[in-house]
Amino acid sequence: MAKFKDILFDLDGTLTDPGAGIVKTIRYALGELGVEPPAGDDLRWAVGPPLREIFVRLLEPYGRADHAERAAAIYLAAYAAHGAGESATYRGVERMLKELRESARLYVVTFKNTAIAERILGMCGIGRYFSAVAGNARLADKRGMVRELIERERIEPGAAAIVGDREHDIAAGRGNDLFTIGVAWGYGSLAELEAAGAERICSTPAELADFLLER
Repeated sequence: MAKFKDILFDLDGTLTDPGAGIVKTIRYALGELGVEPPAGDDLRWAVGPPLREIFVRLLEPYGRADHAERAAAIYLAAYAAHGAGESATYRGVERMLKELRESARLYVVTFKNTAIAERILGMCGIGRYFSAVAGNARLADKRGMVRELIERERIEPGAAAIVGDREHDIAAGRGNDLFTIGVAWGYGSLAELEAAGAERICSTPAELADFLLER
């Protein structure tokens, strides 16, 4: 039996590894604005945060932070056309979801727009495990997205948990009274998750399943 009735999952860096597609598309968007993009390895931090935050940080040194919205629009169009297809499910994730789905309702909450998130989940073969997908690329704060999902799906916060690899996921959970679980296989560091106040940190999908199923 699952420890929680409802479990919310982040997408990027938690269920799937989208790094190659995201980095390539960020570099493309910057190039379209005439900005020399950083090397791919220097953009690892950009997997997970909201788009506006990413492009403000990248454009600020050039005095062009006000172009962040335009960069985000270029990114979204290019990612939908090409980048989304480069996501891959982390090893062990599908088995974990299959086990959890037997005794809990599962959801995805992501900064990606809902249609793209659902397409990625379908391509990766794990969409069937989720009761709903909540996505909105326009929002910079995941707390509001989680709050909307809680209200729409009538989730009881005291019996629910959120799972993610970045500080934004932990903040969204804490802001909505959910139990917060960080995962160490994604793009956020252990230090980031601890500083954000994650109540539990798991190193593998199998460890996460064991914790959630109280094995």
